[in-house]
Amino acid sequence: MLLECSNLSKSYGDVKALDGTSFSLAEGLSLILGPNGSGKTTFLKILSGVVEPDRGEILIKGVDYKRYPTYRVGFSFEKTLMSPRVRIREYLEAIADYRGKDNVDEIIEMFGLEGYQGAMFKELSQGYKRRFLVATAFAGDPDVVFLDEPFSNLDIVSKVELSKTFQEIKRKVSIVIVSHIISGLRKLDSIVLLHNGRVILNKIGGDAGTIGGFRALFSDGTVVENNVNELVNLIRMGKEPTRIEPVTPEDIMYGKLTQTEDKG
Repeated sequence: MLLECSNLSKSYGDVKALDGTSFSLAEGLSLILGPNGSGKTTFLKILSGVVEPDRGEILIKGVDYKRYPTYRVGFSFEKTLMSPRVRIREYLEAIADYRGKDNVDEIIEMFGLEGYQGAMFKELSQGYKRRFLVATAFAGDPDVVFLDEPFSNLDIVSKVELSKTFQEIKRKVSIVIVSHIISGLRKLDSIVLLHNGRVILNKIGGDAGTIGGFRALFSDGTVVENNVNELVNLIRMGKEPTRIEPVTPEDIMYGKLTQTEDKG
């Protein structure tokens, strides 16, 4: 298991940012999803050592997160203060040197930064600033990277390209994306849905791939979701679906969140 979070809690005064949060992530590509105020940012702050939890534990590959080698973990935050005069390649080389492996050429190519190697940060567009900030987390080939809203300020083409890049990189570096949107991510190995500091959904391995699919509706009220065999059998029995529609991951997440709010 890549990461295990157990009974993690953190309050800011009377506000519970995390409330006994427990979930697991497999190696590969994972998504921690949730609306604003769900506890995503607090989780990252704890993991990166910015704040201390009130209680609970986080294990990375079975090791307490505080004892896991810091140079083996990469972070990219949505709101990062970066010196405007930092040069792209020099900065990536410095991180790679710290982590002990020179993979800068590979990272520059994978994130489409070939034409900006000598550029300063202030000279980049908002989209390329985001690409660069995400790329820094992978310099030096860490074991795992945590990315905070990596698709921020990217156009649709760049989002698709970055999603494809993650699929390539996850074969050797585990990636945990923390976001309020799914952004077309596919082939997830783990997914967690947070709401008001609590885990609403946690799927791992093959189960993570069941997020999304199709829904078939029949005139008698029968509904079939993501079960091709059942759909075929019903059709063979003479029933015809009145409508077959795609079910997106966003549909699943919205349903889970609204159910939680109704119960609250």
